[in-house]
Amino acid sequence: MSLKHSISETSAIRNFIIGFSFALYFSKPVFRHIEEFINGAVQAGYRGKVIDIVTLSQTLCHRTTYEKFLSKGVWNQEYAWRAIRKASVATAYQKAQQTKQPLFVIHDDTISEKTKPSSKAKRPIAEAAFHHSHLDNKKVWGHQLLTTLLSCLGVVLPYFIERYERNGESKIDKVCRVVTSLPVATTPAYGLCDSWFTCQKVIEAHFQKGYHLIGALKTNRIIYPQGFRIQIKEFEQYIQENDVHLVTVGHSSYWVYRYEGALNGIDNAVVIMCWPEDAFKKPHCLHAFLCTDTELTTQIILEYYSQRWPIEIFFRQAKGNLGLNKYQVRSAQAIDRMLLLNALTYLYCAIGTGSYQPLGKGLKKVRSIIQRDKVAMIYKAAKDGVPIEDIFYKLKIA
Repeated sequence: MSLKHSISETSAIRNFIIGFSFALYFSKPVFRHIEEFINGAVQAGYRGKVIDIVTLSQTLCHRTTYEKFLSKGVWNQEYAWRAIRKASVATAYQKAQQTKQPLFVIHDDTISEKTKPSSKAKRPIAEAAFHHSHLDNKKVWGHQLLTTLLSCLGVVLPYFIERYERNGESKIDKVCRVVTSLPVATTPAYGLCDSWFTCQKVIEAHFQKGYHLIGALKTNRIIYPQGFRIQIKEFEQYIQENDVHLVTVGHSSYWVYRYEGALNGIDNAVVIMCWPEDAFKKPHCLHAFLCTDTELTTQIILEYYSQRWPIEIFFRQAKGNLGLNKYQVRSAQAIDRMLLLNALTYLYCAIGTGSYQPLGKGLKKVRSIIQRDKVAMIYKAAKDGVPIEDIFYKLKIA
């Protein structure tokens, strides 16, 4: 007697991706491989390798079959991304509307570091190059991944992950394209970014969708206090102790100076200049932030900007738990599909169990669900008289 009941046929993962209507747009093999990816990627011991997916998901296909699914398989990545974005938007926007709290769209990039191949390597990883790592403060070899998250009151969900190619679309244009795909804001909403993305083009893209922008500024940016043209770092010398006041954000306090007026390319915005409490006007301690919502207080602007931190946590968790830093597929299409499936796996851990869970708690819960599904499969197969050798074969312990 053949094994009639497989884990995938009754799994919570299958029920989750059915909700994305993948079964209507993808073939059965593609649907099954997506399910297997999530099943393997959430398991303890997953390192981001294809062999881990095959082994941990207990699929009966060979590793090369799965590699072909990633590199050459016929399936619509753009539809899958649209489904991911739709689910993230529905959850985050609903949270913002229910709680009346601001919605944040967070933009940043990270580097998936790789080992630079020998010049004699026959199959090097595609599209890898040297990129500056702000974390390591040096050039590293790998892929630069531009990422956008949606966040509201602790709910953090992936919206966009894409490789940056030096000779392709610029990072500024990518961010503008992402913002264009967002729904029009119906509640207070803010884009958050570092100094790389704080520019007129990005600000205007957010405005068109009803979002203000809060971003870090380089201290060489030009401002016009009382009509005089001057860099922020040069203006620092004119700021006295009686011009600043102390603001506490989280567990840290800062001396802050508020400027409201024009910048190069921007008619009117708030610029917050701040220094740590014990480093007022000390060399290299000045930080500057821009906010296009001039009605916000200085305290609120800094508190809102601190909401950018979840994207750093996302990078760390996605690299440490979902293999975002360790994938070894080589073709550009396979890499892009790994990024998509990583986002889908994160989304399953976050909202796939009925209510939002941070990734750490979500992983524990989905692992428990998978184990229960496995036990239920064995129990039902035994009741149906399936030979134990067939069960061993399915579980790869024959």
